[in-house]
Amino acid sequence: MRLTAGWLARWLSQGDYCSIALGENCLILDSQLETEEIPFDEWDGAIAVHRGVLWGSFEISSADQEYCWTVHGLPWVQCKAFANYLLESYRQWAQGRVEKLDTALPAMLTHIDTYTNQKGYLRQSDHTQLHHFLDQSLASTGLTLELASSFRPLALEKVEPWLEGNEDWVKETNDKWLSAEAEKWSSWFDAFESSPLNPSQREAVLINQDHNLVLAGAGTGKTSVLVARAGYLIANQIAQPEQILMLAFGRKAAEEMSERLGKKVSDQIKVATFHSLGTQIIQAVEGSMPSVSPVTIDEKARVEWMASMLTEQWENAASAKRWQKHLIQWRIPGFKAENSMEKQARSEQLINWIWRHIELIGQRGANKSQLSESIEQHSNDSAKARMKSELGLLWPCYRAYEQHLKSSKQIDFNSMIQRATEYVKDGKYAPAWRFIMVDEYQDISPHRLALIEALCHSKQQEARPTLFAVGDDWQAIYRFAGADVNLTTGFESRFGASHITELGTTYRFNSMIGDVANTFIQQNPNQIKKDLASHKKQKRKAVTLLCQDLIDQELAQLASQQKDQVSVLLLGRNNNQRPEALKQWQERWPHLGLQFMTCHASKGREADFVFILDVNKGVFPATDRDTGLAACLQARNEQFADAEERRLFYVGLTRAKKHVWVCADPEKTSSFVNELIDEKYPVVNKIKRIKTTDKKGKK
Repeated sequence: MRLTAGWLARWLSQGDYCSIALGENCLILDSQLETEEIPFDEWDGAIAVHRGVLWGSFEISSADQEYCWTVHGLPWVQCKAFANYLLESYRQWAQGRVEKLDTALPAMLTHIDTYTNQKGYLRQSDHTQLHHFLDQSLASTGLTLELASSFRPLALEKVEPWLEGNEDWVKETNDKWLSAEAEKWSSWFDAFESSPLNPSQREAVLINQDHNLVLAGAGTGKTSVLVARAGYLIANQIAQPEQILMLAFGRKAAEEMSERLGKKVSDQIKVATFHSLGTQIIQAVEGSMPSVSPVTIDEKARVEWMASMLTEQWENAASAKRWQKHLIQWRIPGFKAENSMEKQARSEQLINWIWRHIELIGQRGANKSQLSESIEQHSNDSAKARMKSELGLLWPCYRAYEQHLKSSKQIDFNSMIQRATEYVKDGKYAPAWRFIMVDEYQDISPHRLALIEALCHSKQQEARPTLFAVGDDWQAIYRFAGADVNLTTGFESRFGASHITELGTTYRFNSMIGDVANTFIQQNPNQIKKDLASHKKQKRKAVTLLCQDLIDQELAQLASQQKDQVSVLLLGRNNNQRPEALKQWQERWPHLGLQFMTCHASKGREADFVFILDVNKGVFPATDRDTGLAACLQARNEQFADAEERRLFYVGLTRAKKHVWVCADPEKTSSFVNELIDEKYPVVNKIKRIKTTDKKGKK
């Protein structure tokens, strides 16, 4: 049925609507210029009928009252009857939907009550699940929110905020809960460790978002937080010990964590390395322990296999030619032309270089054509040429290694983690852990993270486990081993539902070391900005720039000042910086507790005093770290110059409790030393830089 204005009214309407009809669950309005449909779910279900001098008109509003349509020139005698006809059609349409709404509302309100009445921290996943349920429930009624609100205003007054997110309420509620919970457990936090946990440590322990990242700077007590987190979950009866998984990167770290948890919390908490976890998963699925190749775990076996493999490669004419062609243009670590084939095949440097690439290729899980495509993405033609040449040398080594594993029916650590990940993803392994905790998260690599994500998103668990990762992007120094700092700096964008807590107080180094180290590391804008305050305040400068040749004198002076036993770390960029006089110094000043190690090896260590050696041009920061195939296999290179070397230097600085000496040759000071001087860092400068000139007198 349709109600239309007469010809005179249509002529006078000048483009206004002058006809109205009933469509399928909609109103149809016509003018001389256009036709518009108004679906019933966009109409508020009312018609205002107005009488003019000659004709009548209909006024119709949208459900949200934002739009109004007027139909002019309608024959008045038919207006009321036609309006009643339209309203009856709308009533019949709405009745079925209101019945559906009445059916859906009890469950919707119950879900809201269940979510809001939780006693703990409100997780984003629960909030998302609630929003999805309410959205789907409303959609099933065929009503818009505005119409549903008009039919059942009291019930929808409670539902509507949650359909729109209600994030402010969630945040306010969580903040109130956090404050109350911290107060409730205050005595427990005071007594759990030898010193009370500070506010940021307590916050990190309490918050139970789906994905939690604790940014734990050097000396901020990350281990205390990990152990206290496990202790709180169990003491508060949120978790049983067997529902907690603690992951560490090395066997020693795992053993130390297990011992500490056993003393403080429970010996039933699973503490594992990624490798031991992979072994457990594979054994559970396959029924037997996987056999790990001796080449992977035993250095002697690796040398024997590598020597045999290389000899076989070089005895092949085509392969030998590839190596010769490569060596004309580029150097290979440990390869010396004067060595015999047998001696060359057992070169420690060469074996380490090949093995590193085999591991990186294994982590990538890519075939040769995929690696070739990755190489083509590099813009530098000379770099691409070297990468292609190295791929030609190393791919046969990798294939020989794969064949060795296959023929011996063994696996390595990379394939172990990848196989375990697939078993969890495919639902063949059902993890029982509800809380997954990861130490040293800044060292995570993509293939290890894939296993963590599989555990957190397991198909076999109704409730997703929470991830609790502790790390520090400022100390991410293992890119060469496959780690990717972007997995830490991009934590929130990767996981979405996450919370990041900063541990804001370091108990290791004093404020003057902190001023230098914190300023230095944050020159890279891609590092997460943090306010890391030192518990130990002092005004006396605690970083000294020292001429390399004066280390002996400085140690003698330090030894004369220290009457009690202290600890002194001598740090090098690599083992080449080990002082020749080290043994002599150790015998001369035993109370200094002198030790040498690389900056990488010093991670996690601390000492009263630290000397960073040979911070010279070409040494620290190291050059040519990203040349060759390794640059293609590792995490993408960072835009900021020497980003990882800067983090490594920061690690060196922050091993010290009391004082750091940065040692360099005045004629060869590196960019790091120059920055400390030129940018007027708060350091004691005992280096008088010498600007060298060439034979022509140019600087």
